[in-house]
Amino acid sequence: LHVRSRRQRQMCIRDRYKRFAEFCDACIKYQYIGICYGQPGVGKTLSSRYYTNWDIIENQVNHRGWKDLANKTTDDILSVDKIFYTAPAEKQTRLSSDLHSINGSIDLGQKLHVLNKYEHEHSENFSDAFQDIELIIIDEIDRLKVQHLEQLRSIYDERDLATVFIGMPGIEKKLSRYPQLYSRIGFAHEFDNLSKDETHHILEYKWQDLGVYLKLEDFTDYEAITTIIKITKGNFRLIHRLFAQIDRIMDINGLDKISTEVVETARDSLVIGVR
Repeated sequence: LHVRSRRQRQMCIRDRYKRFAEFCDACIKYQYIGICYGQPGVGKTLSSRYYTNWDIIENQVNHRGWKDLANKTTDDILSVDKIFYTAPAEKQTRLSSDLHSINGSIDLGQKLHVLNKYEHEHSENFSDAFQDIELIIIDEIDRLKVQHLEQLRSIYDERDLATVFIGMPGIEKKLSRYPQLYSRIGFAHEFDNLSKDETHHILEYKWQDLGVYLKLEDFTDYEAITTIIKITKGNFRLIHRLFAQIDRIMDINGLDKISTEVVETARDSLVIGVR
């Protein structure tokens, strides 16, 4: 059995994110529009939210009035220079106003946070639109029609504001039908499924989360890992879904080891499309 070391597998995961981060950094540096595409569940959204620190920032910009905003802010909001936005499934006419609203909340939140925590004098006026923002990431770009893409092109043109579109494979072909927008696209990045080494690394953590020690030299563990890799084919989201079922099955049956039978039972509890 040839298996890379834990350190090597960790480097594989870091390199995957690093490639995405370098792609976004390049869009910022050259003030281009970039396209990132890949199958559902391979980590596009997760990487985007991590890159923009959106798990922390999102709660601070979603508020009910300025008092609520003032109570939510932390020092993280002072360094915000990127926006992550998921294109809505409906009411897409709000797209442009939503982005301006998020930017306005960031700007106001920064002023209120400085005032409340540091007692600095602040201005009541908003800064110019997107003045401190250097990148906007738009997820689920496949949902948008040409008029909504034109709204995004308008924001890009007005500010030379780097933008990244996240979507499914084939989105680059769809966008090529709109030459005015497509001519502004400078970079493309494909998100592949996890490799076997990367999947091994994720599974080590999943075993630990369940309080089970993984022994690759143990045939039962090796067989279970092989089965999981065959089922998930390196799909990050599907791995998480499968382990939620594995955890449930182990708990119901009082098991302390992940076997092929447990994995296959968990797989039968899921709705998995053709891959």
